[in-house]
Amino acid sequence: MKSPLRFLFVAVLAAAGTFSLRAAGADKDGFRPLFNGKTLDGWFVLIKDQGERNKDTNHLVQVDDGAIHMYKDAENGSTQPFGYIATEKEFTSYRLRLQYKWGEKKFAPRAKPGQRRDAGLLYHVVEDKVWPVSVECQIQENDVGDIFAISTRVTSPVDPKTITANITTNRTTGAVSTNVSPTFLDADKGGVPFDQGRVGTSLRIVRSPMNEHDGWNDLEIVVHGDSATHIVNGKVNNRCSNIKQVVGSDWVPLKKGRIALQLEGAEVWYRHIEIEELKD
Repeated sequence: MKSPLRFLFVAVLAAAGTFSLRAAGADKDGFRPLFNGKTLDGWFVLIKDQGERNKDTNHLVQVDDGAIHMYKDAENGSTQPFGYIATEKEFTSYRLRLQYKWGEKKFAPRAKPGQRRDAGLLYHVVEDKVWPVSVECQIQENDVGDIFAISTRVTSPVDPKTITANITTNRTTGAVSTNVSPTFLDADKGGVPFDQGRVGTSLRIVRSPMNEHDGWNDLEIVVHGDSATHIVNGKVNNRCSNIKQVVGSDWVPLKKGRIALQLEGAEVWYRHIEIEELKD
């Protein structure tokens, strides 16, 4: 006769095995890691003026304690180049979430007292240069969630009271020329559509509200082809649609590209980078 204790032991092992299989499976909310916490597999580094991918001679980008640590060993106040890491794969529609935290060090030309730490999350990146054609979800002290159209054009709902400059449109290319940075305001709260962006520069839609806090912050973007929503610490603070780039002499929809994280003159960590790909 087999011992009841043996049956109990086998049952415990079976239950433990079931638990382990569940724990190892896909996240219930559909996200999967885009950064494995150990290496930059699936990403490449591009440093300004280095001329090629993964030429990071000064090791400005390092994996450190489960996070990507920008400028880890650089001397505070020293002159350092800008750059980014980017996914090797392009994405179209997805939710991306991550956490970031500022370090103490700043680097010339952005090391002056009072100058805010700066970085950014780029999406729909379509070229290898600093800075590439893309849209930026700004990561800068007190401005996280700003939209920067980098040689692209977007349409965002904005507070009409913040449109304070003359706006002209090139009849041939449709490029908008303005020196105003209006503030995001959802349409159901009175926001009006505003086209922002032109080739050769970066133009801004200011976030609202300011949701950043000390320590680790949660950042999420939801991208559906040529539209995007920015979410900072659980609160929506910017949106855009009709993302376009110039091809030849025409503005055409920009619906896919790589994802990139900037190093832009300030020590910063990124961790828990996860993505859920969505249907178009």
